[in-house]
Amino acid sequence: MKLRRANPNCDAHACILPIALAVLGFSLAHPFLARPQVIDSDGQSYYENAKPLLDYPLPDLLRAEPELQGLEPASSQDALAMILDKAGKMTEDLMESMPNLVSREEVTQEKLRASGKVQDHRRAEFDYMILVHRQGAETSLDEYRAGPGGSRLEEHGLEEGYTLTQGFASAWLYFLPDVQPAARFRYLGQQTDGAFRCYVVAFAQKPGWATIIGKVSRGDKLVRILYQGTAWVDEASFRIVRLRTDLLAPRPDVGLERQTTELHLGETRLPQIVSPLWLPQEVVVTTEMDKQLLRNIHRYSGYRLFKVETKILPAPPDQPLPEKPD
Repeated sequence: MKLRRANPNCDAHACILPIALAVLGFSLAHPFLARPQVIDSDGQSYYENAKPLLDYPLPDLLRAEPELQGLEPASSQDALAMILDKAGKMTEDLMESMPNLVSREEVTQEKLRASGKVQDHRRAEFDYMILVHRQGAETSLDEYRAGPGGSRLEEHGLEEGYTLTQGFASAWLYFLPDVQPAARFRYLGQQTDGAFRCYVVAFAQKPGWATIIGKVSRGDKLVRILYQGTAWVDEASFRIVRLRTDLLAPRPDVGLERQTTELHLGETRLPQIVSPLWLPQEVVVTTEMDKQLLRNIHRYSGYRLFKVETKILPAPPDQPLPEKPD
């Protein structure tokens, strides 16, 4: 995910680079081993005393995440290994079968009062690109908003103090088999989410081991952000149908107090693709930064294949050499 916000107190823009789920230009190589992250030395203290939600007693966790109301609590963790194994394999399959796509994106950017009521808002529509780059064993995902011909658009609404978030198509990266060792998981139980009967799994990234991290850049300061979350995994297909992420710990040193992302994914069928795709349908991102509460609502529709056409022009004819003067 990429989030940028204009701020007059910064050298340019206060920008939050890949800060939650998927990452603009995220590159994943297989095999991919969890390795110690490179993190700002002064930031380790923010995570040393962090208490992830997955360590809360269940009644406290239910109060912290209202979406868990109706959860049928697990009596043990015996099913966790099976869930992670099958969800991991499904996530790998989704990554390998992902084509280049474009969709219609409707974005509502909101400034909220402390009460949660909307103070101001703006709406816009975009073509949203999801491009997959494969080279050997390496796969990278690139997500951005596009103008005519697929060209990148500038960030929208920053000059008015809004945020603009993106990078949700690869929200399930936390569950890739080679990424799982960089997080802790807890099986919470079972819950019905719409038409899906789901396993509910909480996770939290391990400080010092996380390989998918957010970055917050403010002036000349760059810090890295860790996350925790809850996933609803369809019991029948082991696809992630819903995902919520939160900061593992606030970063008051850059003004970032809270960020919650609520993502709903769904099946998308395209006539040219045999297997159904599993893509974002609606995403709500709520951020508290510099005491300002901001919310973005994204809705995606009309997914279709995007083909990059390259036109090869003939080489120009050889030009005669200029005659030497007498």
